[in-house]
Amino acid sequence: MCRTPTAEGDHCKYATEYAKFGVKVYCNQDVADKKQFPYGSCHVLKQGKTVDIGSFSVLPFKLHHDVPNNGYLIHHDSCGTILFALDTYKLDFNIMGIDHWIIEANYDDRILKANVEDGKIDRAQANRLMLSHMSIENTVRFLRDCEAEKSKTITLCHLSERNSDPEMFRKTVAGAFGVPCYVASKNVIVNLNKEEI
Repeated sequence: MCRTPTAEGDHCKYATEYAKFGVKVYCNQDVADKKQFPYGSCHVLKQGKTVDIGSFSVLPFKLHHDVPNNGYLIHHDSCGTILFALDTYKLDFNIMGIDHWIIEANYDDRILKANVEDGKIDRAQANRLMLSHMSIENTVRFLRDCEAEKSKTITLCHLSERNSDPEMFRKTVAGAFGVPCYVASKNVIVNLNKEEI
């Protein structure tokens, strides 16, 4: 599944190449309109409409970014329920009963403020970040409202290279909810089983 491309195409940069090799691409209408997919390889997902993809049930929902973007509520009998939300500064609802969170935690307010004050990031870039990405503070608030302490795993994604602290983020979330917390990176393996880990 991919999200709408930015001017550089970073959300779906290689989607058409994957499709040429037979990989089915699931995306929103904006991606389908902007990319040239081989016939039959692109499947448009509509927000609020559940689709079955193999043995997965997938419900796309609206995110808030600077381009049209979907999050996904995914269910599989072996995994339980997964919420996937990247490239958004907020979510419009609280949801209980999530087994696994794969969620954005892009920046820390204090680190971002210090980088602006030190001239490492200009104010316009900081403002854009705050209106297109979720801070660790907002992520923790959202997870608390959704009773994430009852979940199996929390995986933090899309951390800013300059405006985050991965280990601090991981410890903050693990300490707040008492469940295994991971920061997505190369070679990190997360068990998405619905049974207790």
